[in-house]
Amino acid sequence: MSNYKILFKISGSIAAYKSAYLISKLVQNGFEVRVVVTESALKFIGKATLEGLSGSMVYSDSFADRQMMSHINLVRWADLTILCPASANTINKFANGIADNLLTSLFLAHDWTKPYLIAPAMNTLMYQHPATQSSLKKLEEWGVKILPTVEGYLACGDIGKGKLLEPDEIFEYILCSIPKNVTLVKRLKILVTSGGTKESIDGVRFITNLSTGRTGALIADYFSRKGHTVICLLAKHVTVTPSGCNKILFESFNDLNQKLERILAENYFDCVIHLAAVSDYSLETIELRGEKLSPPVNKKIDSENDRLVINLKRNFKIADRLKSYSKNKNVLLVVFKYTNTFDSEERNTAVKKLMNSSNSDYVVLNDQSNRTSDDVQNNFTIFDKDMESFAAVTAEELSENLEQFLLKTIEGK
Repeated sequence: MSNYKILFKISGSIAAYKSAYLISKLVQNGFEVRVVVTESALKFIGKATLEGLSGSMVYSDSFADRQMMSHINLVRWADLTILCPASANTINKFANGIADNLLTSLFLAHDWTKPYLIAPAMNTLMYQHPATQSSLKKLEEWGVKILPTVEGYLACGDIGKGKLLEPDEIFEYILCSIPKNVTLVKRLKILVTSGGTKESIDGVRFITNLSTGRTGALIADYFSRKGHTVICLLAKHVTVTPSGCNKILFESFNDLNQKLERILAENYFDCVIHLAAVSDYSLETIELRGEKLSPPVNKKIDSENDRLVINLKRNFKIADRLKSYSKNKNVLLVVFKYTNTFDSEERNTAVKKLMNSSNSDYVVLNDQSNRTSDDVQNNFTIFDKDMESFAAVTAEELSENLEQFLLKTIEGK
């Protein structure tokens, strides 16, 4: 990752809620963000929100324990600083050298070899006041990049200048302020499915498969460690769970499908890595002593019965629907194909069939023969759309390769 560091300052303005979106976008695009707020800003937006979005503690007190030198250390840490939204009060304090809180003290300690951006937000009369205009001109002469405001409907009901620039436009100003020699690497938002589905027969019996969730957990943890945002849709009964991501549990085929459809429709993902071992068949009916029952039966079926007939119905392939479920119609899709054959031609045919039906960008092949006695899967093969293959011995190596391929594919779009 580029590890480009942004010090994000927020002063007291009703537009402070827009900073949440901008911070989230910065983090998703590979920036490391730390947030400094005034006490007035905390009247409009909470620390919990800012900490959750930035992934770091929020600074507000110059005299907090172990933070006595934060006005120096944060300046040294940052590659770029932005004040967004910037209130008239804070702008005028900056221009007059007032340092009565952590945020203003940081400005006095600013390293002018680094970019400093200010995005004003205030009532039209406050924005047009001679004191504010004089302060903005002075700050610009000192080297601060003053972003324009938008003319429009203001929170107070007036219509005029002073409205905060939209976060997406501020994001573009930030990008333009970054030195040309800095290489930015995108952080991905990834959905990982892991573990096997479980189709319940009765209160204690079910049909499942060999999946432990181990490979999925290792992949999810790898991408989390690398700074990507990972959500893991995880089977309830897996033996290994990821530690560094948000987890959502599923159980049956229908449960997994419904959650995938909802999650993909509601969230923007750059990539889906679909490892879940999905049942090809679900229970349709259970026949017991000539009676047809709808599964699952609420209580344990008596083991004294001589015959129990389970009728299965074929499930559709969830992998084939993932791109249609997705809010991001350009989402990258990685699907896994598990085989049990030594015939390389059979394996390749299975991969090609899945590639075509799912319109996936990459298919990862793993075979039963490469599963160790303690259920560790090794020796993966990654196929791209041209059926060019790349080998990976371990799940860690597989994760590294997938990260490189996904980032390269996104950069090429």
